[in-house]
Amino acid sequence: MLNRLNTLLSSILLVNLAVYPVFSQAPPYNPSPFDITGTINSLSLDTTSSNPLRGGTITVDGNVIIVPTNLLATLPAITVAWPELFDNDVANLPGGPTWEAHVIGNRVGASNIAGLVYISQKFAQSLQGFISSIDIATGHFKIGASNFDCVLNDPVGRFGLPQTGNELWTSDPDNPSIHAVNGFPVCIPRSAADPLCPAKNRPTDPATGRPVTTMTFKDPATLTSTDPDPRQMLPLAVGDYVTVSGTEIGNTLWVNNLVANLAIFTAAGTKPAYVTCEEAIFGVVTTQPGEIGQSRAVAFTTDVGGGLLDWFALDVDPCTGKTTERTLNVAMQPNSGVQPLGRAVYRTPVKTDLTPATRYVGFRMASGTTVGAGNITAGEFIQPIFDYIFPEPLDFGAPLFPNAFEVIPYLALGGGPYTPGRPGFPPPATPAIVGQLDPWPGVPAPAKTSCPPPPTTTITPTSTLATSASPTSTVKPPVDTIVITSATGRNQRGTTTLTVTATTTSKDPAILLSITAAGANPIPLSPMTLVSPGSWSFVATVKSKPSTVTVTSSFGGGPVTANVA
Repeated sequence: MLNRLNTLLSSILLVNLAVYPVFSQAPPYNPSPFDITGTINSLSLDTTSSNPLRGGTITVDGNVIIVPTNLLATLPAITVAWPELFDNDVANLPGGPTWEAHVIGNRVGASNIAGLVYISQKFAQSLQGFISSIDIATGHFKIGASNFDCVLNDPVGRFGLPQTGNELWTSDPDNPSIHAVNGFPVCIPRSAADPLCPAKNRPTDPATGRPVTTMTFKDPATLTSTDPDPRQMLPLAVGDYVTVSGTEIGNTLWVNNLVANLAIFTAAGTKPAYVTCEEAIFGVVTTQPGEIGQSRAVAFTTDVGGGLLDWFALDVDPCTGKTTERTLNVAMQPNSGVQPLGRAVYRTPVKTDLTPATRYVGFRMASGTTVGAGNITAGEFIQPIFDYIFPEPLDFGAPLFPNAFEVIPYLALGGGPYTPGRPGFPPPATPAIVGQLDPWPGVPAPAKTSCPPPPTTTITPTSTLATSASPTSTVKPPVDTIVITSATGRNQRGTTTLTVTATTTSKDPAILLSITAAGANPIPLSPMTLVSPGSWSFVATVKSKPSTVTVTSSFGGGPVTANVA
């Protein structure tokens, strides 16, 4: 009986193979689209080239995909060139859990070629609960009964102590990814009397004896010294309900995104007001006779009066990198028929053409911007597009349209000079120009942009300068004093993360601090990052821990040298 059953099953299998041919050689149409989200099996870097924008491959759930030169990968908080994902040709994907990628591209002939790549340890990761403890000395905190030790991945120290488990998977220091639900930036105090994260910004609710969860700041022009100040961040407290995501490394969750269930508002029509974006989706419009996706966005403002909020795209010159703002929607009035307070919802009419699609869109208060808490630009938020909707056929069974990357200028034409997105990643001596994706994920490839050579600067010798009747008096700023407050090297998986913080007595906005590191893998003169007036930080990844670091300033301070702990 068993043999007869096996014979019958074999016969059915042979018939099915005869009826349903397997297309393993040539696909029915070429090119064809793909959109894959899955587990990363491997990453590779093109080792035959020294181009700082070279590509490689990514394998997702067994699908080998070519990553073109000039493709910039989008991470949770930053955008980086493909080589920035590697340390000594080894992919920098820390921690034990598997990593995931979302890759959109086209199959051209026998090759899968990427057009857009997004990478995260876990796209759907989300840890929620009440903060059960905060250690101010270390900046670590716990959520509920979780065994995870949470800490902000904050290399520049924008939201607390400067520290990182891995600078690639950082929080966003400029468009705050650590904030209250309506956009007000929040922080972990660095000390009991942290002036950048002051306790007065979290008064106690007399009715509950707990820190307030809803508050409206006064107009900054009317503040007294004891009033909560919207020009500084709001400290998190035990009992706050938060939603966090980040990178698991051992038993630590290095948080790159935190949203606190706090309603923190600023006085109507005053500055600073803060903005955040919940989602931004771009419908790509082409000449293909298919369905056009709807572009839409949701943003929030802390302005309790719901001041007008503009939505705009950032077009980029492919040669110079100069950005030009293009209005996508008339200014939206938050609170116009939508809840909760401060929410603005943008919905373009169906088939509205907002061409061309851009890498970034922005939201800005119509009243303008100002310097806000942590030295960020308050009143504005710049958001990468995580979701493009490409046209689809109107009829089921019809050939699918290849993804229309040719109508996205930053992929087809380029994006100008590239500045590394990875904190501490040394920029090339001559900035590389981001050009067209190569190989191009489609057929045919668009015409490439021809950029003129970069301008050269001619320095006139001093001896040829014309002299004036009276000498010119140049007032130089006073020499500042530099103190290196910390210099640590943290080894992990064969590389060392160097973190340095320093202060200077000068708070002049024109000052610049620079750093070098000595050791087996020396770091050349590199700029430090301004955290707040007078406070600077630097993070870099090197193979071996440096022995010493030296900091100097453009105002003559230093050099000051410290050993690396």
